[in-house]
Amino acid sequence: MKVALVQYHGLTSLYISSPAHYTHCSHSLLLRPDHQETPQPPNMSLTDILSAEAIENAVKDCQAPDSFSYKKFFQLCGLTQKTPQEVKDVFRILDEDNSGFIEESELKFFLQRFVPGARTLTEKETKSLISAADDDSDGRIGVEEFQTMVLS
Repeated sequence: MKVALVQYHGLTSLYISSPAHYTHCSHSLLLRPDHQETPQPPNMSLTDILSAEAIENAVKDCQAPDSFSYKKFFQLCGLTQKTPQEVKDVFRILDEDNSGFIEESELKFFLQRFVPGARTLTEKETKSLISAADDDSDGRIGVEEFQTMVLS
């Protein structure tokens, strides 16, 4: 599905396309000023960016509860060696609801986004990951915050 905002003669229109049809809604739209448009790359998976073997090794390294270290995980899976754009692409894949942010509810299942069936992060691990990246203290991780955390 694709979404497009088009301004024409002062009217903002929202176009939503699916493979079968177009839907047009012509209403005034109010966008939150903090909203970042972060559409997920089409049909992209984590293994398009990271090796499956590296992902598997990173997840295996933190199988025990409270053993997750984001720095070590990002290093083992190879994310720290990727370009800023590739890190943003990974963020977009991890942002399951396409909100432009990774919220605490999504972070709990962080490892499962890499390997289905992996364990969930503990509350302590989830809060630690948020506090490591959440520079603006809004309780969620934006794409720039994620990129800074991974590449620093």
